[in-house]
Amino acid sequence: MDTSLEEQLIELYQALETPPGENRCGSCRTCCTAAGLSRQNVTDLELAVLGEAGPDFARYAARERRADGSFVHPECPNLGPQGCRVYAIRPFSCRVFGHYRASGTTLPVECVYLGKDHEFPAPDYYRAVPGALRLRELSRDFQLRRVPGGQTSGSPSGGLGLNLDDPWDRALELVGRGHLPELPDENEGESLFAAYVRALVAGERGEHGEALRHYQRVLSECPERHDLMTFAGFHAFQLGRMDQAEAFWLQSLRLFAGNPLTFSFLGYLYSHRQLWQMAADFFGAAFELEPGQPLYNQRQAEALARIRLCSKQEEPESS
Repeated sequence: MDTSLEEQLIELYQALETPPGENRCGSCRTCCTAAGLSRQNVTDLELAVLGEAGPDFARYAARERRADGSFVHPECPNLGPQGCRVYAIRPFSCRVFGHYRASGTTLPVECVYLGKDHEFPAPDYYRAVPGALRLRELSRDFQLRRVPGGQTSGSPSGGLGLNLDDPWDRALELVGRGHLPELPDENEGESLFAAYVRALVAGERGEHGEALRHYQRVLSECPERHDLMTFAGFHAFQLGRMDQAEAFWLQSLRLFAGNPLTFSFLGYLYSHRQLWQMAADFFGAAFELEPGQPLYNQRQAEALARIRLCSKQEEPESS
């Protein structure tokens, strides 16, 4: 990419300012209090742009409460005596609040936008609110770059939820229900999320070459995604590209040595190469990580049996 996702988000923010930098809000600041609004959505990309101000704002936006029911942050932690301390990089929801309102919701009675807001049906959010789709695209790609801390399905949703008007979200939802969706024609410059969905769908169809190609595109921009490396290695293995599969899986383990699936795939690869001790070691490691999966234990036992058989065949006959 020519610019980072964070820079592209700031460009989106700036495009929404009319005129740039002017604060058209009143002075009530009700929307900057936890009690003033019931909820506030903010993406991980927006929190990253907020930097050190992000973690506390996330707790505020989630309306986190203490044991006694009181809000951890009764008002926005970025609100100072002179107003918003992060105004130039305030989140999208702060920018569009008051200008646009979903049907069935209300503005605070003291809001200067009351009666001037643009009302829209809630399902039309991404069509009605300028910049909403662009924010979603940037935030989904940012989520794909997030390195999972453990075994994962590779989902990049990041709390965004599904927008079934979007072809990629609709396809993802259909795959989750066991269906094979039709996808739009591929075009240059598609988002990472589009490549990710294409990889999933191609994999479900058994189109291993296509799945591998799309996973490689995602990994070229997300080189730390060990879970997606495991999936890419699977498709390389299915294509008979054993060295490539091995490279993917070993790199995945270097990044994160806690996924039993990666160990088991290497066990299968070394079984294919008749490297029985290595196969037994990797199946054993997979079983240690996931003892509830008896297949790993069974495969390890089979590899150990092969080792014993080979040892007997190599023993010299007694005179």
